[in-house]
Amino acid sequence: MSPSSPTPRSVPWWVERAETLLSSKDARTLELGALWELFERFSFVRENVEPDLLLIDVQGRPELRALWDALEARALTVTDALDAAGDDVAQQLRTGELAPTRFREQWEGLGFAEAAGRASTAADDWLEGLLRISRITTGQNRPPFGQVNMASRAQRISDFLSITSPGQHDTVYDLGCGNGKFAITVAASSSARVKGVEYGQEYVESARRNGERFALPNLEFIHADVRDVDLSDGTAFYLYFPFWGEVAHAVARMLGDVARARDITVYASGPRHDYGEYFLEQVSQGALCLAPLRQDFADVMVLRSSAFA
Repeated sequence: MSPSSPTPRSVPWWVERAETLLSSKDARTLELGALWELFERFSFVRENVEPDLLLIDVQGRPELRALWDALEARALTVTDALDAAGDDVAQQLRTGELAPTRFREQWEGLGFAEAAGRASTAADDWLEGLLRISRITTGQNRPPFGQVNMASRAQRISDFLSITSPGQHDTVYDLGCGNGKFAITVAASSSARVKGVEYGQEYVESARRNGERFALPNLEFIHADVRDVDLSDGTAFYLYFPFWGEVAHAVARMLGDVARARDITVYASGPRHDYGEYFLEQVSQGALCLAPLRQDFADVMVLRSSAFA
């Protein structure tokens, strides 16, 4: 290149992604899970291009304005299609047309194989598209000993349902329920009463809004410190590593007390250190017994009341 040659203008990172997204299939032909996957791809671009930098990009390459406007228009089309698909399922749940057994078959039947290049599965895309819940929620305040909200994977929810087989005489607690993916899915997939307990107000409000869309009579969200909640009516408890340290220790003791009084199952996912050790303490004290670990769920402890085993 000669000294007098102009310096080539670099292409902004988002341009190639936008062109790929604009070449995607017509949103009206896609099912709920595929719409959610596409919606997240559009959202990634739109949320990561800062307005000031976009202005600079367009000033340097005016033709990019049309590309960005087309991206925004297509994103709106995808959002509208996603809303319509989700509203259709919600209507079926509200009217009872989609019974618990059929609802469970619908999302489980999509499978749990991870998509290439994405840490997601077809079942997760369908559920998260229905609930409009991202797998990881950041940017919200967390209480001491609380974890970043991470939505439960569909395969884990399926595993819980298979192990506990909750019915109309059961009460399932989702301790540290976050935005409510597990609680809503279990309530829609069974006749059990489901109670989600969450300390973070923004998470609870989001979960309640979602729950109201489906009008599930067996679903409740409780805004409270889990240590202040009476868990004595519970028969199954789900914990997706929602907290650690003293909170985890206190909850393990509470569940040990419940286990001494009635037959319960505890499904606890998380590391052994500063979390799992507290549940194992209840095993050593005779309140709970530990079921054999399973290769597919090596980080899950399934515990049952020793007195009723």
